[in-house]
Amino acid sequence: MTFDGLTVVTVLYRSAGMLAETLPTWVRSAGDLPVRFVFADNWPSDACAEVVAANLPADRYAYLPDASNPGFAAGCNRAAATVTTSHLLLLNPDVWLPDDALARICAAVAADPDTPVAVGLAMHGGEYVGIDLNPVSLFIDRRATAGRAPLGPSGGAAVFPAALYRRFGGFDEHLFAWGEDADLAFRLYASGLRTRGLDVVLPHAGGHSVDGDDRLQGFRAFLLARNRLLVASRTFTWPLLLVAVPVLALAHLALAARRTRQGLLRPFLRGIGRGLVEGPAARRRWTGPRFGFASLLGYLTARRA
Repeated sequence: MTFDGLTVVTVLYRSAGMLAETLPTWVRSAGDLPVRFVFADNWPSDACAEVVAANLPADRYAYLPDASNPGFAAGCNRAAATVTTSHLLLLNPDVWLPDDALARICAAVAADPDTPVAVGLAMHGGEYVGIDLNPVSLFIDRRATAGRAPLGPSGGAAVFPAALYRRFGGFDEHLFAWGEDADLAFRLYASGLRTRGLDVVLPHAGGHSVDGDDRLQGFRAFLLARNRLLVASRTFTWPLLLVAVPVLALAHLALAARRTRQGLLRPFLRGIGRGLVEGPAARRRWTGPRFGFASLLGYLTARRA
């Protein structure tokens, strides 16, 4: 595979104010590079279209509105289906790009165009690169100082060969949001595809779409609880799943105490219930290689490049 350009894929949801801050930094960073943009807008009533049009020439971007809000996963897939460059960069709208960021990303991809790339994010007082495995929450943001390589890229800043993303079906759209990137990471890893971290750290606000909205915070708690179970059901081999289930059960007891303090216990418990009910159907949606004990051992002992 050769690198012939990069398309920045961004899913918008109540993002106009944030995008007005971040998009000018993307435009400066793109400069004359072979970079295009695709915006899947799941909340088109908040003037994101105007923000995009004010910052980019019409021939450099595509804008895909969908007022039904099919979710982050579906938005990424819908945008990725329109990509004509060899590679795509999933980028959250609340990420700022330093002036040299896209040049460094393009150079890194051109040097190794077949490998997914996890781009670093600075958020909540820490720096993170990609996804890590965690015994309590199953998946977690991987700290930049971690000794082992990423399990896979985080959906907030991830580069994929476009053909590879499509071959794996992109994100599982039923997951809607929160955990869809981990699901893909487990599937890629089980198939022998490794992710490399990139020493570029992008400032990331994190959580702009749910901040200050109790209903959306509850929805997020529901989806995280449900999706942990669905991701394990979809991507783990039966032997690993049989071991993981009791571990996840104990972990969810600990998480329940935290959700109680946050006032989010009811949506959290609903999420667990839905995850248990939907697990068999989730497993049937993926028939490719699954993450088992051999994958787990390889991941835990892998050193970052």
